[in-house]
Amino acid sequence: MRKYFVPQGFIFQIPNPTGIKNLADLVDNLISLAFFAVGLGFFINLIIGGFQWMASSGDPKSLQTARGRITNSIIGLIIVIASFSIALIVETVLGIRIVSGFCIQEPCP
Repeated sequence: MRKYFVPQGFIFQIPNPTGIKNLADLVDNLISLAFFAVGLGFFINLIIGGFQWMASSGDPKSLQTARGRITNSIIGLIIVIASFSIALIVETVLGIRIVSGFCIQEPCP
């Protein structure tokens, strides 16, 4: 009869430089990153639209393109703010945590 060696405990440990300990922290960080990316995209589109507006030099077609870019960027920001607000309302009404720190286990800190 052969006896096999079964190690006790961890053989090695992989370092975790991110500080993320569970799925809830990962989802919370991804949501925060998404809102940051959307805000940055809005700001960049607004700056590009402003430069297009200044560079149009009275050309109606260029001016319309710049106006459309600025308008679309503001509409996009309004949609993101509205979705964040709806998520907060759902959070309050249903008692679940979506954007104010995702939590799976009870009680949530």
